[in-house]
Amino acid sequence: MQTQKLFQHLLLLSFLIVLPQQTSAQAVLALFFGDKIQSDKVSVGLYFAGQSSYITNTDDSKNSLGLAIGAYTDIKLGESNKWMITNFMSFKCPKGMKDIPLNYQVIENADYPADSRIERKLTYFEIVPLLRYKFTPSLSIAAGPQFGVRIKAKDLYIDEREDGSTSTVEYKTKDYFTRFDAGLAADLQYVLEKGEGIHFNFRFCSGLTNIYKSNVPFTGHNQYFHFGVGVPIGGSKKPK
Repeated sequence: MQTQKLFQHLLLLSFLIVLPQQTSAQAVLALFFGDKIQSDKVSVGLYFAGQSSYITNTDDSKNSLGLAIGAYTDIKLGESNKWMITNFMSFKCPKGMKDIPLNYQVIENADYPADSRIERKLTYFEIVPLLRYKFTPSLSIAAGPQFGVRIKAKDLYIDEREDGSTSTVEYKTKDYFTRFDAGLAADLQYVLEKGEGIHFNFRFCSGLTNIYKSNVPFTGHNQYFHFGVGVPIGGSKKPK
C-alpha cells in the first residue's frame, strides 16, 4: 500500500515539475478546494466516463464495459487561450476483457466448470496529462502520456448453463499482472457555454507496456475508448 501511494505521488509530482511553480501550486489546490482557488488560468472539475476496454493479443473475446470516476484540472498556457495542459486523474479506472477463452487463463490448476469463459477485471489509479490545442473556445484536441497503477485484479470463470442459470468462480490474480501501466492518449473535447461549461470528451488510450508478469506465457497491452463528462466545480472566472 505504501509503495502504491508513493508511486501515485511521484506521478503527480513529475507532471507538475514541467509547469511554472505558481501554476503548479494552483493546480493542486484547485483539485481539493474548487472555486476557492480557481482563476482565469486554472479550472477544476469532476469527471465520469463510460469506458470500453480490451487487452491486445486476446482473440475471440469481447470488450469490457465500466465506469471511470475521477477529476480534471485545466491550466491555460500563455495569453492566446489556444494552448492548455489538461490533467485527468481517475481514482477508479476499469480495464480488462470478458468472454475470454480458457487458453488465456493465468491461474494454474484452477477449479472451474468445463464450459467456462473468463471475465478479466482490472482496476487502476490513472493519471493522463495532455497538451491541448483549442480550435475554438469549445472545440479542442489533446494528446499525451497515460500512467496507471493497478489496484485490483481478478478473473471470473463464468459458466452459463442451458437452464439459464450461471455459475461463477472468482480468483484473485494480482500475482500475474504488473503493478504499473503506461501508454499514449488522444482526446477530442467539446465544452458548452463557449468553453466555460460542461465538458464532453472522447478519448482513446493505447498501452505500451505488457500488463502480464513473466510467469504468464503470453503478452497483452491495455487499450480503451471512453466517452466522458466533466462537471466544473464552482464558477469559472473570465479574464479581465
